[in-house]
Amino acid sequence: MGFLSSSALSNPNARGKAEVLPRRTRAGVLCMTVEKRAFRQDPLPTIKDFNRRISYHGKRKEFDAALKVKGMIEAAEALDTGIRRNVYTFNAWLDACVRCGKKELTTEAMQEMASLGVKPNIVSFNTILKGFATGQKKDVDNALALLHEMKRLNVEPDILSYNTVLNACAEALEMTTAKKLVVEMLRNDVKPDDFTITTLAKGWMTLKNVEELDKLLLLKIKMESGSRTLKRRKPTAYYTVADGYVRSGRPRKAVALIKSLLPHHREETDGEVFSMLHEIDVAVDVNTFNVLLKALKESAASSLSAQKVLMEMERYDVAPDNITYITLVDLLCANGDMELGEATIASLADSDFPTTAAMYNALIKGYSRTSPPNMEKVFEIYDAMKEPKDGYSPPDHITSACVVDALARVGDVGTALKVLQEAEASEDFAARPRKETFNALIKAYRTAVLKVRTLEEDEFDGDEGADDFDREHLAHYFNAARRILIRMHGFHDERVTPDVITYNTAIDICAELGDVPNAEKLYSEMIADKIRPDVTTFNTLIKACNRARTGLMEAFKWTKEMSEKNVKPDQYTYAGLLSASAESKDVPRALEYFQETLQAKRDEMMRFREEEEESFLQLSVHPSAYVSLMKAFSNLGVNGSKMIFKLRDELEARGYEMGVSGYTAIANCYAQQGDYNTVDATFDEMLRKVRNIPESLNKRQQSIRLKAYCKGNNLPAAVQLFFAERDPDVAMYNTLLMYCCDAKDMDNLVRVLRRMEADGVVPDERTGVSVKEMMRSVATVLKSFDSRFTSLILQAASSNSPPTAEQEAT
Repeated sequence: MGFLSSSALSNPNARGKAEVLPRRTRAGVLCMTVEKRAFRQDPLPTIKDFNRRISYHGKRKEFDAALKVKGMIEAAEALDTGIRRNVYTFNAWLDACVRCGKKELTTEAMQEMASLGVKPNIVSFNTILKGFATGQKKDVDNALALLHEMKRLNVEPDILSYNTVLNACAEALEMTTAKKLVVEMLRNDVKPDDFTITTLAKGWMTLKNVEELDKLLLLKIKMESGSRTLKRRKPTAYYTVADGYVRSGRPRKAVALIKSLLPHHREETDGEVFSMLHEIDVAVDVNTFNVLLKALKESAASSLSAQKVLMEMERYDVAPDNITYITLVDLLCANGDMELGEATIASLADSDFPTTAAMYNALIKGYSRTSPPNMEKVFEIYDAMKEPKDGYSPPDHITSACVVDALARVGDVGTALKVLQEAEASEDFAARPRKETFNALIKAYRTAVLKVRTLEEDEFDGDEGADDFDREHLAHYFNAARRILIRMHGFHDERVTPDVITYNTAIDICAELGDVPNAEKLYSEMIADKIRPDVTTFNTLIKACNRARTGLMEAFKWTKEMSEKNVKPDQYTYAGLLSASAESKDVPRALEYFQETLQAKRDEMMRFREEEEESFLQLSVHPSAYVSLMKAFSNLGVNGSKMIFKLRDELEARGYEMGVSGYTAIANCYAQQGDYNTVDATFDEMLRKVRNIPESLNKRQQSIRLKAYCKGNNLPAAVQLFFAERDPDVAMYNTLLMYCCDAKDMDNLVRVLRRMEADGVVPDERTGVSVKEMMRSVATVLKSFDSRFTSLILQAASSNSPPTAEQEAT
């Protein structure tokens, strides 16, 4: 029986007693005993004892300890003690390697098995397959290769084998490969189970592929229909697919799916697939209702509908858990019912239901999303959590993230840093910050950049002068965010190390600064960290190119990278390309991307459509797409102006605000026509209707007014406007110089040049063109005189001798 009897397993300190320890405790006692008594008493421990010891350390991720036991077995073999490694020894060792992240040692172990004549079994291969769920395509290829190796060795893969490889595919988002594997499963008469469905659903929900989720749901229904069991079906696969719908932007479909599982609500759902669910008896559980609440929240359902869910849970005798109440409070806060959310938590505390930090975190998030954020209530809740009283729960790591996120919304970087430092100094490990808090802090830096940039860019309206805004004094925000990112790397803890949100936010700071080199550097670091970029990553990189005006080809570079990374563009990708085309004055491409933006928006609306009327699809793209198209047409003269006016009419018909850029583009069209009265009226309307902008016009807009006066032959008003401007830029100088030349108004031309000299404004090529035009005008005037007189004037002009007193007086 070995050196440990059953009584020793019950209680090693008192053999023979009847008390039985829990299974995990028994395993621990056994393993410690093996290590202490190995080779020290008779009889010796058996190979089974050693196998258990390796397995015990492997589950606890104690690789060195597992390796030590493996060495003891090899030593026992060398001493010819009768102990020999078997397939279970190697399986335990393989499991320890995989759990401890040492999957490279599994190949060596398999070779060792072959040298000892130990034949691997299905457990051996399945254990190795677990190690390939790393999110890397190469590991998916390795898993598939091992699957084929199993067949070559006449070890038939079972459902666990296929599910493990499917999990590797889902982690790497190699879902096309996963689909082929499912076909192979069915061909080999291996029936998918709930784990198959849930694993595939997790992959497809990450890709937001609703059509594939539909197919999974249909497959699950067919599996249930073909089963003859009278037992009620488990809901796991159904609520996982429903959760996939929510994550893919189809919360209403998720609601319909869950209600199809509830007999009392089946009449509320229709559709062929959901009707098939009416015939299946599913044992709904608390997770089912939690997903329903989540779907209701994402579909902007009323607070009353959420409260009805609690009543339904009571009808089906399902007790709410913490997730239920957290989601409920989150929904109430999302609807702005903050008082009802607080009352819900208070009633839970009064009924002795254990409230959690997550519930108070939902309140903090709710108050941070009011307009403007209610920072007083945010800190009232936060302070009460730090010194728990009146039922408040102590803060966790999400609490500091919520508070810092609230501060990020108002751009209060200083207080956000204090909250982070306070959380880092907490004696409660659960309250110490993780990546969510650091991400929120980087977001605070981004908001600070955006606020300053918006104020400074209002001086230029994002046009030619936008390159002049002072990036240098904003660069320290990026440098601070960079230091946070480096700190996160230094923790060597996956709970703190950067994720895709970290990099996206940091790249967005670069985008706001027009800092393409640093944005590209962050992207390279992201790839090196094996973090998969998403559509937001690429949209932000395209935005950086647009801010820096690097040209359309630079934006195209990122669309190619998107394709290589299997990331599907969305309406914002096309809107970014539209903006790049507009900056390049490439009207055909701008029109093409405007149509692509419309189509992407239409596709998105189709996903939300459910069974609604076709009119639901009449919603259009974001107003910025129209404004970008206006910019593209701005240099096409009369025809361009016609298109801009049509776009304006479209915006107004849809009830959209044109914003500063839209009004500026419209005013520029009227300026081209010399209609200075309508230009002034357009800017007056902009100042009345557009919120949160300065009360006066910026340089770009004043330049448009100047152009309108000049083109409208109202040069006196143009000169008055110019000299009233406090700090005109070179564009305004050039505009007035050109029209002074056209009007042959040399007096005002000289006045403008004198001011240009006094203000230290550096002339550019357009200034030179105006001066040359002035010289041509003088030459034209000279030609009107007698040739002899003209010759005398030119001779006098070329003379270097100073004028006489009489000439000076004259």
